[in-house]
Amino acid sequence: MSTTELPALLRRAGDRDLVIALGDGVGAANMLDDGSTVGEVLSTYAAGGLGLTLVLGWSPVAPLGITPEAFTRIVTLMPGWGVRTLLPSPVTSAVPTSMAAIPALLGSHLRPDVLLTRMTRRDGGFQFCTEVSWQQTLVDIGVPVWAVLDDGAPSACAGKPVSSEAVTIVGRAGDAPADLPSRPAEAIHDVLADRVLDLIPEGARLQCGPGQLGTALLQRCTKALAIDTGLLTDAVMDLERRGLLLGEPAATYLFGSAELYRWADGRPILRGIEHSHDVTRLSRGAPFVAVNTAIEIDPFGQVNVEGVGAKVVGGIGGHPDYCTAARMNRSGLSIIAVPAQFNGRSTLVEALSRPASTPAHDVEVIVTEAGHVDLRSAGWPERRRLIEGLFQLAA
Repeated sequence: MSTTELPALLRRAGDRDLVIALGDGVGAANMLDDGSTVGEVLSTYAAGGLGLTLVLGWSPVAPLGITPEAFTRIVTLMPGWGVRTLLPSPVTSAVPTSMAAIPALLGSHLRPDVLLTRMTRRDGGFQFCTEVSWQQTLVDIGVPVWAVLDDGAPSACAGKPVSSEAVTIVGRAGDAPADLPSRPAEAIHDVLADRVLDLIPEGARLQCGPGQLGTALLQRCTKALAIDTGLLTDAVMDLERRGLLLGEPAATYLFGSAELYRWADGRPILRGIEHSHDVTRLSRGAPFVAVNTAIEIDPFGQVNVEGVGAKVVGGIGGHPDYCTAARMNRSGLSIIAVPAQFNGRSTLVEALSRPASTPAHDVEVIVTEAGHVDLRSAGWPERRRLIEGLFQLAA
């Protein structure tokens, strides 16, 4: 382990192009303890002639201090969310990829020169804090780590600490992981959750998204379930309090309040994307049920989760990975649960306004407030008839 400041390391890079991957999630390194931000420091040096490319993952909050035009290129692997303000810049490229494919992409075509991330000291080495995501991949393939040290941060990593020899401390954190309590479920989410829960067997492994539907599912659940998901939210604590959580939950990101981070600290919960989104692992063993939502569904069951037309809301994420894994699991189920309308606009559209995020053949059941349709033995004409009939019931 060595200790230096971020500006000094950047000066040493001279005028060569440098590709820096910024650790993502709620624990992304933003503020430094001297009042500056990581984004400001990087932007200053990029504007001074140092060729810098940034690689960004899932950012639930906006990265602070980044001046896009200062960089050679900004690559985001999960558009929307906090990076939305960076998307209009001509230097920003939003690469369409599912979560499961990110480790391979970062290990080859988009391999960075360095990982810049928040870390904390644990067990004689350094641990990632509120997320592991694709960062463990970079460590495993020998990408150097520049750590913003946060001795007060929680760590829920299930893996071994990163060796001190692989880490250079470039500063200390001036903030904590983002405190993002879950939004309470509304009546429509409770209705959807009850319909979905009727389809989930006792003892199943459940994956669900971080939104209000996911909150309703865990809060209204009356069956013992294992949680095997991408984003772990506050609702898991309620499941545990009621004695319905089987074993330790598994995820790759924490996404919630400071209470969740305290609850998770020291527990072996977080693993890399290679584990959390491994279609082969998820498709084997105990029933795996994936419950996801959609922005648009077409009459055959293709799903768009990225936005409406030019308006970007999110990215592809793990949606297709989990739908595929659940469909392939012999006792699993791939469920899409949506209100029939959102903001006065039908969720069912004749044609998606953006490319499909998840193919129709990986969608087995669609749930709305009016009921559900099982598409597992339906051909294309019957799928259309069933889906359109379901949405007509809710009209």
